Amino acid sequence: MSAHRGPAGPIVFCTAAGPRLGFGHVVRCRSLARALMAEPVIQLRGSPSTQGRAGALGCRMVRIAGVAGLRALKPSLVVIDDPSPVHAARWLVRARRAGVPVASVHDVGLAYVSSDLLIDGSVHAGTAPAGAMLMAGPAYAILDPSVERARRAGRRAPGERVLVALGGGHHVRTAAAQLTAALARRRPQADVHVARGFSACRELPVLSHAAWIDAPDGLARELAEARVAIVAGGVTLYEACAVGVPVVAVAVTAAQHRTVRALARRGAVIDGGRLPLDAARAGAVADAVVHLLTHRAARARQVRVGGRIVDGRGAGRVAARLRRLMGARARRETRDAA
Repeated sequence: MSAHRGPAGPIVFCTAAGPRLGFGHVVRCRSLARALMAEPVIQLRGSPSTQGRAGALGCRMVRIAGVAGLRALKPSLVVIDDPSPVHAARWLVRARRAGVPVASVHDVGLAYVSSDLLIDGSVHAGTAPAGAMLMAGPAYAILDPSVERARRAGRRAPGERVLVALGGGHHVRTAAAQLTAALARRRPQADVHVARGFSACRELPVLSHAAWIDAPDGLARELAEARVAIVAGGVTLYEACAVGVPVVAVAVTAAQHRTVRALARRGAVIDGGRLPLDAARAGAVADAVVHLLTHRAARARQVRVGGRIVDGRGAGRVAARLRRLMGARARRETRDAA
């Protein structure tokens, strides 16, 4: 049983999600809340339908009306995970005025703010503002605790299971249809699973020799059971490296492609380019998957390199530092009250 206890007050996560942005920021907040043994209390920038989807992930959704609303919650900590520098700065000001310690989570050096602690677990971290503390690099990649458990348990890759996980939104449906068709032509015996993501999709296309799957609690198990994965350049890419599954990465955004290229240069992944895909690019991604399926040495090399870069323990490291941050604030309040 863990010796750690949850925080005295709620931890409020100020984040964003939607069909275009995806739900990676919400999932990362949930992962950090689990590492902190806290309920994920989410102030979400997103539509009502997006709010509902985030709530279905086990998060408690709140609407905070300015500084007074934040004070009323009596939070132990505010964590900002919003890619918009404008919205991130707005929540930083509110947390400061409410007298609450604040941490911020970032990707590839973007939208840095002067929080008490900045966390950027990407391979391309930036430079912290003057006087700020930065936890930078893949050692601090915030992944769900289930990923570390899957890494310790070891992978089970029966047959030729291929996982396709490109996030949510319309791009998933289009790209999945292209990629599974290309894979079916080249390797019809492959057992292909496609994660539908978290965006609400009324209709999903019929896939060639593949099946849609739901994974609302995370992809650690699916990754552990895949021989090869096709993923985007976000959190799932780091999860794949940590679990030890060879990857062909297809970036959704320019920032993601920076991450993919950096990991590809180190030999941890194969760079599959960016969405949208044309027929030639989808074929090239499928060819790369077949190469990994049929070349054990290439798979082993990726697993070895990726596992050295991402060990899956970043959420625990970040949680330990945040506990110290909250503890320092509690000790100050005790002294002031004495």
